[in-house]
Amino acid sequence: MKRAADFRARARAALSGNWGEAVVTTLVASLLGANVLMSGTSSVSGVFSSNNENYQKMAEDLPPEVMKYVLGFVVAVGSVMTIIGIVRFIVGGFVSLGLIQYNMNLIDGAEGQFSDLFSKSSLLGKALWLRVRMGIFIFLWTLLLIIPGIIKYYSYSMSGFIMAENPEIDAKEAMTISIDMMKGNKWRLFCLGFSFIGWALLSLLTMGIGFLFLGPYVNASYASFYDDISREYSS
Repeated sequence: MKRAADFRARARAALSGNWGEAVVTTLVASLLGANVLMSGTSSVSGVFSSNNENYQKMAEDLPPEVMKYVLGFVVAVGSVMTIIGIVRFIVGGFVSLGLIQYNMNLIDGAEGQFSDLFSKSSLLGKALWLRVRMGIFIFLWTLLLIIPGIIKYYSYSMSGFIMAENPEIDAKEAMTISIDMMKGNKWRLFCLGFSFIGWALLSLLTMGIGFLFLGPYVNASYASFYDDISREYSS
């Protein structure tokens, strides 16, 4: 049975000679709200709302005639950020499938191309519903306790890979297959993700620049993981 080190080694081999394009592709996908595990991205408006108390305190110290302009600006910026967040969530669904396809191509030894990001645009509706459905189910399980929510997160984690590889299936089928496929594999995926902690800490020391290279490395490793367990599942 392969371990985290094996998946990372295969990812490095696949990325050899492709790092430049992989960095650009992953960065653009991230800006569009995509990730290979199809989890919902936090809206940029969250940063704005998290500082809401600070804005209120600042407004209280301003003269009334100035405060109305400040509040108008705050509302306008908040609205724009909310719209951007919604667009990223919608577009990020099918772009996530495209990012998965890009990494699967790399792992299979094929030439990954930037255009792969938009190769699943015809699945916009399915991808969006998959993302929403996963979010709802994980949220509901989390309401019980944090641990069940985390377990379900890993159970549904391969749904995007499954839909990217089988575009004819719907969100429910993708999640059902993922649950079955991840039986006995959830801990392995957790260990794979955890194995990047050291690299993440090193990336912080580079003022975040290292994350540009860590992202493609992680994504390719997850693609290697899916390729391995899907073959076991099919056999």
